[in-house]
Amino acid sequence: MSGAISQFGNNGPSLILKRAVSDLSEQQNAQQLEVTTGVSSDSYAGLGPSRTRALSLQPALTQTQAWSGNVTLAQNRLEGTQNALSQISTMATDFTKTLLTLSGNASSDVTQAAISEARQNLQNLGALLNTKNGDDYVFAGQASTIAPVSGNTDLSQSHLAASIAETVAQSGNSNGAGVLSQTLQMAGQTTPENPFSASLSTSPNEAAKQSASYAIGQNQAVQVGVTATQGQASSETSTGSPIRDLMRNLMVVASLGKVTTGTQNYDQLVQGLISSNNEVTSGLTTMSSTVGVTQNTLKFQSSMLGQMKSSLIAQLSESKSADLATVSTQLTQTKNQLQASYSIIADMKGMNLASYL
Repeated sequence: MSGAISQFGNNGPSLILKRAVSDLSEQQNAQQLEVTTGVSSDSYAGLGPSRTRALSLQPALTQTQAWSGNVTLAQNRLEGTQNALSQISTMATDFTKTLLTLSGNASSDVTQAAISEARQNLQNLGALLNTKNGDDYVFAGQASTIAPVSGNTDLSQSHLAASIAETVAQSGNSNGAGVLSQTLQMAGQTTPENPFSASLSTSPNEAAKQSASYAIGQNQAVQVGVTATQGQASSETSTGSPIRDLMRNLMVVASLGKVTTGTQNYDQLVQGLISSNNEVTSGLTTMSSTVGVTQNTLKFQSSMLGQMKSSLIAQLSESKSADLATVSTQLTQTKNQLQASYSIIADMKGMNLASYL
């Protein structure tokens, strides 16, 4: 009769007490986690009254982050576009200076230097028009995975260059105005792969509509960049596209090897090219300015989205934050209850029949 009544854990009261201790231990662990992390729950179900607010804030934060990502993509694309445009503009400006050296009775050395420069510029122009940002061609517009300049990027070796060279060789010594007109028509043709991709082989106005578009806000999208062949309506002195006009001018000069300098037809041809290239420079400046305006728009939008993101994160954090003062008090109470439970268990383990008498 002096032994223990039964081994602890095999009777009803002890089982109830063990279950209570288990529940208190889980409660203590949860409260300790709240105190440590400052977060009331790692799941929406455990947020209680704050759950509805948190659930409404999370989609807004996700959408804002997506818009912000689009802004970054657009900014990177425009940076590549602006850098390439800057180099093309410098090329056009320097080439105008070269054209001025061809006026009058230019020496063979001067002419040959201009021819070499034009051919090198055609090679560089093709490469610049195929500038990429990541996997996207910045001058390709919506068809961003297709190179604007098809095949060989050395435009001096293109079919168009060969056709223009033939025209210059046949008429350069007899009809300067005719050469300007014929080569302009050739450069303005929209035959695919000659030398531009099918999507860009269209009118300058239509090409301008193909700029890539990015969603950067609620019901807000922005057209990004320029396409290689975009511009205005064509005229008697322009294809309408600054890039096409520059390409034509370079191809004509690259073909001057068999043209006699100092003649009236020659001067007419050179003066026409100078006038055209001045328009090219102006057109490229307009394109660059358009890109700059978009860059400023994106910079402002990036700042605004950053503020929205910070605000949403703060609100979401607040909805998930634990009331540390209250939780700390609850944790202390839970620890005290656990300690009391452990004491009872210890006492019960040592009880025998005499303890009940």
